Amino acid sequence: MIIHAPGDGHAWRAGFGADTGQLSGLDEALRAAGAVYPSLPDTGEAEVVACYEEYGARLPAAVFSAVGSYTGLSIDQAAVQAGELPSVLISMV
Repeated sequence: MIIHAPGDGHAWRAGFGADTGQLSGLDEALRAAGAVYPSLPDTGEAEVVACYEEYGARLPAAVFSAVGSYTGLSIDQAAVQAGELPSVLISMV
């Protein structure tokens, strides 16, 4: 799950494979990285399943790439998966 708190008092949530629905810079980065897949309300179940089967293994790398592109930070995906980077708070004040 991604929590996007752009500093305007709001926090938006997106699951892997989705965007926040706020048309934000993060959403644009997720789409550009191929980290947003079709959803059931938009397409049929067969297309959603096929997309996850074909691209699902690449989804974590696409999400990390998008977040890095949006924030300008490089976060080691292996360190996060190993539990060595449990959380990060970057104050934008």
